[in-house]
Amino acid sequence: MAWPRFLRRLWRPFLNKAEKAHIVAAIAEQERHTTGEIHVHVVAWAGRGDILALAQRKFAALGLQQCAERNGVLILVSHMDHRFAIWGDEGVHAKAGQTLWAQAEKVLLAEFAQRRYAAGIESAVREIGGALARLFPKASGPGANRLSNEISGDLT
Repeated sequence: MAWPRFLRRLWRPFLNKAEKAHIVAAIAEQERHTTGEIHVHVVAWAGRGDILALAQRKFAALGLQQCAERNGVLILVSHMDHRFAIWGDEGVHAKAGQTLWAQAEKVLLAEFAQRRYAAGIESAVREIGGALARLFPKASGPGANRLSNEISGDLT
């Protein structure tokens, strides 16, 4: 007897070790070129509430608003209900506008539709990182990495 799809998901991780490593490496690579911060947070279930509001609360809880140029970005993914939200601080939004969020959403949706969740997250990280590098370039030398590049959340 085959297990229902939702039960199979309970027994395997949302992201395996290799997928997590690729995402963390993508974050590190993008942050080498910008003063901005990118963070990925995964929750099991966001519920029926506003996932953007959840992302905003998690953004604050993680301290992403403490970036000097207000250029932190959070990608929040709700695994079980296949939803996501991208929350960027006011400095990013002032310079990039809605165009950046729409493009990152488009990249995520395209990959998520094919059930390539890790690839979608990695592509969104690269899309956002490229914009942050143009808008908030890092001077040569090491910069302050305020937050770990590791994925946080329920299913990490």
